[in-house]
Amino acid sequence: MKQKLNALKNTMGLVLALLAITFVVSCEDAFEFDLPDTGSIPDLTLPEANFSYTPNPENFRIVSFTNESNESTKYLWDFGEGVVCEEDANGVIVCGTESTSTETDVAFVRFDAGEGDYEVTLTALDANDASGTNTQIVEVRDVFVPIDPIVLNGDFENKTFDTNWGQIGTTGFSSTTPNTSSDGSWLNYDGADTGSKTGGMKFSASASNLTNPGSRRFAYQPLKVSETIPDRTVKYIVEYEYSIKSAATPGSHITLQILDGHFDEVADALASTPLTEEVNDEILGNTNFTTVKKEFTSNASGEIAIFFFASTDQDAYVDNVKVYPKP
Repeated sequence: MKQKLNALKNTMGLVLALLAITFVVSCEDAFEFDLPDTGSIPDLTLPEANFSYTPNPENFRIVSFTNESNESTKYLWDFGEGVVCEEDANGVIVCGTESTSTETDVAFVRFDAGEGDYEVTLTALDANDASGTNTQIVEVRDVFVPIDPIVLNGDFENKTFDTNWGQIGTTGFSSTTPNTSSDGSWLNYDGADTGSKTGGMKFSASASNLTNPGSRRFAYQPLKVSETIPDRTVKYIVEYEYSIKSAATPGSHITLQILDGHFDEVADALASTPLTEEVNDEILGNTNFTTVKKEFTSNASGEIAIFFFASTDQDAYVDNVKVYPKP
């Protein structure tokens, strides 16, 4: 009987030991993710909201915002009053309703109320919805900087004109560009006196006869400038030098036009109404150049063209052609 009691006692001890082991293992499993690893540091860094902004160079009312936040995954922009939020040309939703957006960066916000100071707030949140905010006064100002176009071979030192002064169809007219010449201005393109003549563009008498259209030559170069829009007028200066041989008949002249658009044919360009025109008829000889500066207002497309032609019975010259924003 004593042996049976001892056996039962040993069996119960074994069972209790197994239960204890099971309990300890279960507790370890239950608290496996509740206890930090040795040496771990709790994440006490809150999201930090920050942003910068850049006005659109073509329209000061349009502003792009760049998110510079830290420790965050979600964002809420509030652009306040006087803001129009819409979809940009790439189909990106930028503001949604009530002048807010959840985009990381916001590429297109239009402040239709015009110049002023606008309070813009960015809220940055992390995965636990902890948040930080940043409010800035965004200055919307008309600080538009117009395009400064480059006139190709404006000094005519490159003797090949076809690629930069002949980009137009010549049906009914000469298909040849004006001649090159060593009788250009005494000035370099930067205005420095060289002490000798530079290269130029020559309209010979045979290429300038109004009674013989088939022989007439034209210099044409398309340019892109900043557009004039309803709330912004953009003015430019076209500058160049010219001379006409002293033996020319009075009334001989070189004509400059700034064309309203780009054209495929000379005939269409001649029939159009230019943005500005200058008829140059001073006959001072081919050693004396006259500088012309003519102001014009750009058009709504920003597409213009320089267009030179001549009517003279003696050689005439053009040099140092420039187009730049009015200072």
